Amino acid sequence: MKRQRMLRNVAIGVTVALVIVVAVGGVFLFKRQQVAAPATAATPAAARVMELAAVDVGLVERGELAPRVALSGTLHPYQQVVVKSQVAGELAAVTVREGQPVRKGEVLARFDGADIRSRVDEKTANIAAMRAQLRLAEKTRDLNRQLLSQNFISQNAFDNTQSSAEVMRANLQSLEAQLEVARKAWGDSTVRSPMDGIVAERFAQAGEKLPIDARIVSVVDLGRMELAAVIPASEIAAVRTGQSVRFTVDGFGARRFDGKVDRINPAAEDGTRSIRVYAVLDNADGALRGGMFATGSVLVEADRSVTLVPLRALREENGEAVVFRIDGDQVVRTAVRIGMRDLDRGVAEVIGGLEPGQRVLDASLANVRPGDRVRLAVLPGKS
Repeated sequence: MKRQRMLRNVAIGVTVALVIVVAVGGVFLFKRQQVAAPATAATPAAARVMELAAVDVGLVERGELAPRVALSGTLHPYQQVVVKSQVAGELAAVTVREGQPVRKGEVLARFDGADIRSRVDEKTANIAAMRAQLRLAEKTRDLNRQLLSQNFISQNAFDNTQSSAEVMRANLQSLEAQLEVARKAWGDSTVRSPMDGIVAERFAQAGEKLPIDARIVSVVDLGRMELAAVIPASEIAAVRTGQSVRFTVDGFGARRFDGKVDRINPAAEDGTRSIRVYAVLDNADGALRGGMFATGSVLVEADRSVTLVPLRALREENGEAVVFRIDGDQVVRTAVRIGMRDLDRGVAEVIGGLEPGQRVLDASLANVRPGDRVRLAVLPGKS
């Protein structure tokens, strides 16, 4: 009995010892796996292989480029005028509407001229009466001159008749001047176009009573247009009057318009650090209209041979211009210096960082990273 109890105690002790050994071994294995895990995560992944189409790759090449300065602005008619009233009164009629072409001297509006006409008639009648009085005064003066020579009247009496005639002559001249003013007002009661053009806006309607200098209509000449554009002050030194300007206009697709720099503002605009430049161009077909937005550039120098890179290949990282160059089958990040840009052709001048014949990634592929490998059946140029 005593021996059985001893054997049972030994068995229990062995069992407890085995449990402790298993537990300790499990903890050791768990810690070993934790230590090994970071080493596995730190193992570098294999470089990715990117599938590229031929259009995704561009070629750095030598070519001609005309240095240009970019600009953008709004088009306005080169000649435009707001026709205003020269007389005060009731507007009897406005004979034109917006969009209507007019010729120089064509009637645009008429005022009710009854009052003005009556003033003309009044001044005409006053002049006729004054002339009759002047003739009588001059006849009296001449008669008194004869009497003075015969000593029948005094010098003072003659001077009075002569002064009366001179006053009447002055009054006649004043009335004639007033008549000219009344006649001009009569002419101004009919409003005429000062130039050939198109009615852009009508400000008044028939029946309105207008003061002097009130706006009636505006007339624009679309035969020539003016582009009012802004250029950064840092680039204005290269711009001169007479230089060629080429631009596109919203709504006309790829159509190009050409003009010349006509004027340059002498000072930068407040808050923009840009200087306004005015370019003029012919618009014989009347395609362009005032208020249209245009973007383009000023040709500041003649063409010269430079190294060119596609604009789509350029990226900006931390204020630095870079491209992804394809070296063999690998993508390499390359910092570059960029000069003039030609937006029409989609190329930019490379001053440093690339050589003609090199290939660059010519597409906006956000998932491409330096070090990636590329695969393409046919690539332009040489590696």
